[in-house]
Amino acid sequence: MKRSMTNLVLILCLSPLLMQCAAEKDVRGLDMRLRLTDSKVEEMDNAFTAIKNQRGSQAELANQLEQIKSRLLQLEARVEEKNIQTRKIQQEQASLRQNTNSQIEQLRSQFTELNNKLSGVNAQVASVSDDVTRVQENRAREAAERAAQAAKVAEEAQQKAESATTHRTIEPEETKKKPGKIEEPAKQEESAKSDTGKATSQDAETNTSDTLYNKGLAAYKANKYKDAYSAFSNYLEKNRTAPLAPNARFWLGECLYQQKEFELAILEYQKVIADYPKSNKASAALFKQGQAFEKLSEKETAKIVYNKLLADYPKSEQVEMAQKRLKDLR
Repeated sequence: MKRSMTNLVLILCLSPLLMQCAAEKDVRGLDMRLRLTDSKVEEMDNAFTAIKNQRGSQAELANQLEQIKSRLLQLEARVEEKNIQTRKIQQEQASLRQNTNSQIEQLRSQFTELNNKLSGVNAQVASVSDDVTRVQENRAREAAERAAQAAKVAEEAQQKAESATTHRTIEPEETKKKPGKIEEPAKQEESAKSDTGKATSQDAETNTSDTLYNKGLAAYKANKYKDAYSAFSNYLEKNRTAPLAPNARFWLGECLYQQKEFELAILEYQKVIADYPKSNKASAALFKQGQAFEKLSEKETAKIVYNKLLADYPKSEQVEMAQKRLKDLR
């Protein structure tokens, strides 16, 4: 339809020319030109159609491009989110490594401190062992001295007994019956002397020793610790094997403890533990020894002493107190 209209327009436009040039040759030339024009018009139609097709393809491509851009934005958002998560994880790992290193350093410091304390405890144990060795040596020496003294006393008593017997044999009868004296009490006195030997002198010594012990106890209760220490020391010099000897030794340690002489008090308590392990004062001395170590800020050594008390004297009165001290020292 378009082609026919175009031909008609061309014919109308060219009609004057055709009328002027009616020659056959001119008509043929015009025909050839019309054909060329039709061909060009057809080519233009094809080009226009191709352009339309290309526009449709471009729109589709544009749509696909928009979709691709949208997907790219989504992917970029996901990548950014992953990057944020990765950085967060890296920060947490760095913080965790830092905390772990800090804890490791603290543990190393605590381990070093414990090793130092253990070395101190070992040194104290070695010192206590040396003290115990010295105490045992002193005990052996004192036992030898007591044995020699006892032998000497026995020899003197035997000599006195022999002298008394000889005197009674040689003494005239008249001298036994002096005026103003009753014979029967004299006989009873002689009989008591022959039966008991040196009982009278021992009783007198015991009474004197008890007085010294009571004097020391009274001085201690009056907070006169130096006087009490002197009294108990004098008591022990005369009564090393008396029933109250462990008590006197314990009170010596208490006098030193009250004067804040904790090292010396520990040694006195150790003498009670070593010399009188079966005495009821042994467990008390062990407990007070632990308290003295606490006063010296040797808590680990105090724990060792309290545990020894629980192991060696599980039925003593100090067990509950030792358990409480161990709980407080944790």
